[in-house]
Amino acid sequence: MLLKWTKTELSNLPDSTIWFDEFITFNSKEFINARRLNGLEDVHVSGEGFYDANLDMFDVYMQIEGVMITPCAITNEDIYIPFEFDSNVLFSFIDNEDVDVYLVENDTVELAPVIFQLINLEVPLKAIKSGNIEYPKGDGWAIISEQDLIESKKNQIDPRLAKLKEFKFSDDD
Repeated sequence: MLLKWTKTELSNLPDSTIWFDEFITFNSKEFINARRLNGLEDVHVSGEGFYDANLDMFDVYMQIEGVMITPCAITNEDIYIPFEFDSNVLFSFIDNEDVDVYLVENDTVELAPVIFQLINLEVPLKAIKSGNIEYPKGDGWAIISEQDLIESKKNQIDPRLAKLKEFKFSDDD
């Protein structure tokens, strides 16, 4: 994974522009704190970066695609979700008060941590496995589908009207 450049390398670029097209992998340690992301597969990053020596900034435009592995909100089984998005990221070699700029440390631009952060922003808040799901259940509890809930409510008598079921009309007049 080469998506790493020093300030010296960037300042020596012809036309101050660099193009990249890489498949990258992420270490399993990076997923420890990512609660909604269990893994990534086939992550492909392509794009270009422009170094502006006057502003001492590196502007990167990239397309990111791959497959994210997230837990199902019901069964906690892995779900494979394809993703694809574009991003524009600005790096600064000098301390900048702008919130939307990444400050470069040790004069080296590293795209991989930024890409991981951008992918984390794309993870859905809740993903549910498609098809027939076997809902989990335990001692005294069960998760039911919305359809099962509607069916059970259809056959249920309103407790406020339950006493009326005992009422009998008399024909003794």
